[in-house]
Amino acid sequence: MKYALIFFALSSLSVLACEVNLPHHVIFLGEQNPQQTYLQSNCSPESTLEVHEAVMGMDGTVGAYQLNEIMTQKGFPGINFTPQMVKIQHLKNIIREQLLLPAGVQVKTTRSVNTNNVLALSAGDQLEVSCNTCLYGTYQPINLTVKGFDGNRKSFMASADFKKMVKAFRVTQPLPSFSDIKDKNVVKEEYVEAIPHTDLITDFESLKFYKTNKPLRTGELIKRSDLNAVNLVKAGLKTEVILENSAIRIKTDGISRNSGSLGEMVEVYHPQKNKKYLGKVIDVNKVLVEL
Repeated sequence: MKYALIFFALSSLSVLACEVNLPHHVIFLGEQNPQQTYLQSNCSPESTLEVHEAVMGMDGTVGAYQLNEIMTQKGFPGINFTPQMVKIQHLKNIIREQLLLPAGVQVKTTRSVNTNNVLALSAGDQLEVSCNTCLYGTYQPINLTVKGFDGNRKSFMASADFKKMVKAFRVTQPLPSFSDIKDKNVVKEEYVEAIPHTDLITDFESLKFYKTNKPLRTGELIKRSDLNAVNLVKAGLKTEVILENSAIRIKTDGISRNSGSLGEMVEVYHPQKNKKYLGKVIDVNKVLVEL
């Protein structure tokens, strides 16, 4: 009688165990919460939610034993997962793999269009993505084609937001007004999302031509509006003049008649030749005259 009761108790536990049946291949089309796309029985709402969040946070081929271990660590032991292996992907990563994105362009977000936020595929099915009219901005249409193992094809739509990444420099310590930025230790180079209508400094070497026009706090990105150009050529000082066209390049010098910063036009007088040159400032005490 005792053993019969133990067997009955174990059988009851087995019957009441939480069971989750996932698709063989799961593709999340975006970050928004999808509708439930897998079968489950005897699972509490809390465990169902935790399973969903765990699956959404994965990418790659995952074993049922790994999912069981993760859920045990979350405080939900004893969940039975099928099948034994599940392939989990995110559309954002598939786009990176299949589309030849322009240099500096990355996928920011993706979302489903008029369909659930997740595709449940059978074993052997494949997903192809294309973006025939992409301008690599926001809400770009993404064509999805599921090629079934049996030869059938199904088409869906999604959309993606792309972002343009550019090199920028972030201040690593406070800088007062009128500071030179010639020491690389005061800035950190990184790639950031391009900010519309903001002229970020993308070349460290160009910083030697400027000084800050206001205090900059630690962590700020350096923008051209934060800087004032310094006078690389000063009136009354000896200045190198480069005379150049497609065939020749001649160097001479003279006395600058006015001061100028990078890119500005200044006049340089050559006293020995009694000749004036009008050229563009290209460096410290250096002017380029295009013939």
